[in-house]
Amino acid sequence: MRIQLTTDQLSEALTSSDELKIDLTSNRPKHQEEKGPTPDGDIQETPHVDSEVPGRIRAVPIHHRPDLLVPCAELVNSEWPRSQAARVHSLQKSCNDFPVCLVLLLGHRGAERLLGHVRLSRVVGLSGSLFVESVVVSREERGKGYGRTLMEETERYAKRRGFKRLWLTTHDKQHFYAHLGYVLSVPVQSQGAVMALVPMAMLMRLSRTPSEETNAKNQTLTKMDVQLSQKNRDSGNVSVEALSPPPLPPPPISIPTHLPPPPLPIATLPPSIPTPPPPPRTQQSAGQPVVQTLTETPYRDAKGLPIFWMHKDI
Repeated sequence: MRIQLTTDQLSEALTSSDELKIDLTSNRPKHQEEKGPTPDGDIQETPHVDSEVPGRIRAVPIHHRPDLLVPCAELVNSEWPRSQAARVHSLQKSCNDFPVCLVLLLGHRGAERLLGHVRLSRVVGLSGSLFVESVVVSREERGKGYGRTLMEETERYAKRRGFKRLWLTTHDKQHFYAHLGYVLSVPVQSQGAVMALVPMAMLMRLSRTPSEETNAKNQTLTKMDVQLSQKNRDSGNVSVEALSPPPLPPPPISIPTHLPPPPLPIATLPPSIPTPPPPPRTQQSAGQPVVQTLTETPYRDAKGLPIFWMHKDI
């Protein structure tokens, strides 16, 4: 009886041990072969979505990275020369309330490569819009698609901040921006350091075509004449022309009593050459506004150079 009990206990122990071995053996290949999401798999995949993985490109406000002020100043000055102190001072104005200077970085913090820079400011009268003041990519990094990446990161940043539209101007990159989804637009006024100094009336005046400028001057003179005439009529003043005496009549024309004889007949003259028709009136000469295209624009900057206005809904 004692031996039977010992045997049963031993048998039960062996059976439990075998079941344990089977479970461990069956579970090991099961975890190795599964491709679906598992708790272990989720934990192992976390490092792959880390924001600091090598090769990830990101746009960061420079007021979050003051250690990059000098390198960014050198980058911007390579395109638009200016004293380094003045450029650093301009970059230090970056803040959450705008303007915002974004820098495009690649790699781990402390060993990043500075790829590009963009400056954003608000648009006067359009609370849901931002104006792209400047865009620059490092000369060493051009031709690698970082210009597109910089604009895409800029759009993501603006969208995260709740803005719906980006505006910009360009002298010769209109085809590049059109490929990114930007369309031709009309002038707006931004709150940037330069554009804020230009009144909207002056901005629209720079954007007029020559014919529009002439018509505006003529309309201005006509309005001034009407206002002056109305003012004189109301005040009882009489113009100088009204006080001046009427002009003298022209002297009488003397008609000779004896007309000279008619001229002798001469050889027949050749027929007169017909006058050429006048040249056809173009849109600009007819006073019609010139439509902005990707090759022609009626708008000009402060220096009188052609400039294209564009925007994109994000």
